[in-house]
Formats: sequence, C-alpha cells, structure tokens
Amino acid sequence: MSILSIDNVITVTLQSALKGLADVNTSVLALITQEVPISASYGDYGIYKSPGGVATDFGSNSDAYRIAQKVFGQTPNILSGGGYLVIIPRDASGVATAATILSASAVNLLALTASDYKIKAAIDGGVAAEIAIGELDLTSLEAAEVSLNSYALETAGLVFELSGSLASANVVLKSATTGAASAIVISACTTGTDIAVPFGMIGADVTGAAAGSLERIKDAILRVYETVPFFGIILDEQPTDAILTELAAMIQTMDKLIVVGSSDSADIQAIFTDLKDAGYTHTRCVYYSLSADDAVDFAAAYAGRGFCINFSGSNTAHTMHLKDITGFVADTGMTQTLLTKCMNAGVDSYPNIGGIGKCFISGVNMFFDQIYTRLAFKLRLQIAGFNYLATTNTKIPQTEEGMSGLKGALRKVCAAFVRNGVFAPGTWNSSTTYGDPEDHIANIAAVGFYIYGDSIADQSQADRELRIAPSIYIAAKDSGAIHSSDVLVNVEA
Repeated sequence: MSILSIDNVITVTLQSALKGLADVNTSVLALITQEVPISASYGDYGIYKSPGGVATDFGSNSDAYRIAQKVFGQTPNILSGGGYLVIIPRDASGVATAATILSASAVNLLALTASDYKIKAAIDGGVAAEIAIGELDLTSLEAAEVSLNSYALETAGLVFELSGSLASANVVLKSATTGAASAIVISACTTGTDIAVPFGMIGADVTGAAAGSLERIKDAILRVYETVPFFGIILDEQPTDAILTELAAMIQTMDKLIVVGSSDSADIQAIFTDLKDAGYTHTRCVYYSLSADDAVDFAAAYAGRGFCINFSGSNTAHTMHLKDITGFVADTGMTQTLLTKCMNAGVDSYPNIGGIGKCFISGVNMFFDQIYTRLAFKLRLQIAGFNYLATTNTKIPQTEEGMSGLKGALRKVCAAFVRNGVFAPGTWNSSTTYGDPEDHIANIAAVGFYIYGDSIADQSQADRELRIAPSIYIAAKDSGAIHSSDVLVNVEA
C-alpha cells in the first residue's frame, strides 16, 4: 500500500525574514592623517577602539596616537555611542592635480544678468590680467557653463565647471595645467562686472599638487567614502583657508560633521566667520590658543566627547555647552574680547568660567548638538522607512492601511528621539502646521511630535502608477537646553 504525502492536506512553507539595513552609527569618528603607518600592508584605513592599537600601527610618538588618546580620554566618548575611531592615511602616490577654486557657497546664476563679466587672475605664476567673459546664457546650466568658458578664458588656461541647478549652482574654477606649478590667484577687477564677487573667489590663492605628492584631504575622504562607514571627521593639522573652504563645501553636501581647530585668533573673524556666513553648519570650528598642536588635539577631544550619544538609550542626548574636556586646562589666552568674537562667529572655545575650564558655545551657526542630532534623526528615518518596505515577503499595499504601517515605522523613530531627550512635548509656535492644526498642536503638546500623511484618495494617478506613497510630514519639538539664566532678587528690609 502506498503512503501519500500529507501535503495533500496541509502545506507548510518556511520563509526567512528578509534583511534590512542597520542604523547609521553616528559615533564613528574618522581621523584623516598625513602620517604613514608602520606596516606597508596597512591598507586604506584602520579601525580602533583604544589608543593602544594606534600606537602599534603608527608608533607611540606619532600624532595619530596623541590624537587617539584625546578622543578616547573623554568621559563619555565615542565608545558610549557604540562607535570607534577610523584612521585614514592620505595617499602619497596620487597623480598630478590642477589648481582648483570652489565657490564659497551655492550661486544663483539667474541673478547674474550683466553683459560685461570679467575675472582677474594670475595663472601659473604669470602677471594678473582681466579676462573677458561677457554675458551668460542662462537658458540651462549647460549653456551657462559654455558661456562662462569664453574664448579668452580658455586661451588664458582656465575652465569653469558647474553642477547643481541655475538657481543653486556649485561653481569650480580650474587651471588647465596640473602639478605644483599649476596656480591661480584671483584679485578684484577694476573694469567691467567682476564675476569673482558673486562666486566668492576674490583673494583665492591655490596651487595644484605634483605627482606623488600628498593626497588632498577631500580626496582621501572621497576615496574611502563607500568603503568604511564614518560620521564625524577630524584632522591632524590646521588646513589652509582654501582647503578648509573646499572641505566645508563638500561636507555640507554629506550627512557628516567635521570638527576643525585653530590657535590663530585671526581665524575667528576671518575664515571661521566666512564659513558661518556661507551656512556651512556641518563644519564645526573650535578655538584653543595655546599652540597649533593643542588646537588640533582640542578639536579631537571635543569630537570624542561630542559624538558620544547612544540614540537608542534613554535621556542620552546632551549639549556641549559647559562640558569638561578631559586633558585640557582652561585656555589661558582667552579674554572677554576673544570670547565675544568667538560667540559672534559661532566658534566654540574653552575659557576659564569662574575658575575652571568649560566649553562655551553661542549657537550662532546652530549648536553642535542640534546639527548632530538632526542628522542622526534624518538618517534613522531613512533607514526605518527603507526597512519597512524592504523586509516584507509580500508587498505593502498602496492603501491607507499600508500608509499607516509606513507612518508607524517612522513613529517609532520619533518616539525614540523623545525617549533619548532630543525632542520633548511643548508648545508649537510656528505658523506652519500639517493636517488639522488642532491635531498638530495637541500632538506636539502631548508627545513632542506629529506625523501626518496626505490621503491615498487625493494622490495623482501618475504617482499611483509609479507606486509612490503620498507625502508624509513630520513636525517635532526640539527639547532645547538651558545654557544660561537671569535671576532677579528683591530683598526687603
């Protein structure tokens, strides 16, 4: 007698859970170093959870080891957030590069309506001369680039490159030559309309690099960008104004933060103020006057203390204002005048407050914790939304039920950021509200955030056919932080 399979009655299929993405680790700190590792087989980067490994790979007298000590010496530090230190040596075998100038910020090309544009440049060590460009063709970004690169400009040995859009263009000016002799110095025109003014290039003085010279900092970052994850960036040097401006422009387009230090008080009202005015909030500038090495170390220690938040924890959010930086005494060169300059420029410092050293932050270009926590929030929302869509074995229906699930995934992130102290219930003071204003205001007051989604029934047929979800809007109330207080005392006899 044959025995038939019970599949004729009951069928069981085992399905494995689909993999999602892990949250971005916003406590991973990268050190871009000029130093060469001891081992020739080091590779593009090394990962460290203590200074000891850095001493092994770079030597106990190295700058990398000294900086690692400052990072890990803080309490708490990047390990508290589940992070680690990535050290990325700059390559010294690169090809020759051209002298390159970046616009100080994105440029609205549509506002450039003159017909007599010029630029004054000294190229490759030559005499400065005014170069005619003329009127710009603003019918498209490509047309604008062509018109910028006039016959006179190309003949002189320069070329403009544009990216972005006509209303917000990133402008790059390059020399046609490469190597250490490649150089561009921009000065102000005395005739015509100076196009270097809206491009923020007046006074730029840059050179290229010879073959085999040290890789540029930004190129080192881009080289490993997709190889090893990191969020914060520190350096083992004080970069020149041109290099720092170039770095800040690039970092602003990334979900990353860089901390740079200076011991030169002139930088406060110069390059640091320029970065603040350009809106480069992802570049955090700190001042410590004792020496150049101390300023570099202070930036590293500040980052080690700053990037410590465990966003999965409870009440783990912090502000850097009035925090102690282990291993540093109060800046003996800090005066009230310098402190005021730092506050006006959004530069963080370490003055003597009441007899002890404390971080002092004005928030003029936003507070460090605001930029840090909001980037972390953005990244976690992206991951939560992706994982909700990517870990289903069937599909998320394009219905209100499906939208409810998607909003639920985002709601968990919002709740976590209330739990860790980034957001908190409060009064909504903005005139911008989503959905029913009363619901918006009531949710902010009750839980600290509000999520609203457009109706499935109201979306266009084109979006429906492309399987695009209706827009989702999130409002959240920053918990803020108390940094100072005024007290009035009325004593009656």
